[in-house]
Amino acid sequence: MGVKPNILIVDDDVKLCESLKMILDETGEWQALTASNSAEALRLFREEGVNIVLLDLILKNDKNGVQIYKEMKGIKPAVKAILFTGHGPQEERGLLLDAAREGIIDELLRKPIWPDELIDALGKYKNN
Repeated sequence: MGVKPNILIVDDDVKLCESLKMILDETGEWQALTASNSAEALRLFREEGVNIVLLDLILKNDKNGVQIYKEMKGIKPAVKAILFTGHGPQEERGLLLDAAREGIIDELLRKPIWPDELIDALGKYKNN
């Protein structure tokens, strides 16, 4: 069996992070880590060899998902991201435009994130 991909889940909702981690752990195909803020996310990203990031678009009182992902791309250009959000179109429109302009959005999911939806979104990265 090959090395499991490292996935970093970043959201300020700790319960959501743990729920997503549990879903991924149950598949047996992924090794997931969680972070609730940008500093922790960037530390884990540097230390753990993460190659896929599940990243909330808007973190309260912190950097936004686009800013965090830009920093990660600067460290490891091959990193892939699936952004997710629970905010309305008015709050996220500018950030999504920034992400598209920077070429840093690979996928966008809406909260609540259903297990099948998450697994399907990650499926394209299984062999990368």
